[in-house]
Amino acid sequence: MAHRGWKRGGFTPAKKAKAIEALGKYGNVADACRVAGVSDTTFYRHLNKDSDFARLCDQERARAARPLETLAWERATEGSRETIIRGGEVVQIKIKPSDSMLRLLLQASDPKKYGRPSRGGATRKQIERGLRKKIEAEVRAELARKPRVDAKEIFDKLAARVAEIKREREEKERGRASE
Repeated sequence: MAHRGWKRGGFTPAKKAKAIEALGKYGNVADACRVAGVSDTTFYRHLNKDSDFARLCDQERARAARPLETLAWERATEGSRETIIRGGEVVQIKIKPSDSMLRLLLQASDPKKYGRPSRGGATRKQIERGLRKKIEAEVRAELARKPRVDAKEIFDKLAARVAEIKREREEKERGRASE
């Protein structure tokens, strides 16, 4: 049997069709792979080497994005309903347009004029790395300020305090006995 570019049970033309259809429905590669029963690695490998498949995927992604873009436009221009409740009763319903959504749409439509959409600033790892360094520096400074106390010194202080508490109890007992 001649090799057709796919292995038995692999990313068959039927599975590709399923993946493309699911991509158009969900707009998400992970969901498309789940529906087609293939890994995302396989999907991306075929996306990179098969130009027809890549073209169809781009078309389906665009199709899946249309309703989301329409919703974003409506939220940016017409707004969404915001219900105000006081004392358990609805007192007002506002229609509030989204300025941030409008900004994102403008940035996406003309990045040269409105700037590129923000990627959210620093990543979690970058933030954690900066915080870790700051916390470690604070701990080192705190340890440097405090005098070092060894275990014997702590034990001696505890033993002295226990002896003091015993003496106080004995004195209370003697005081009660004399009454």
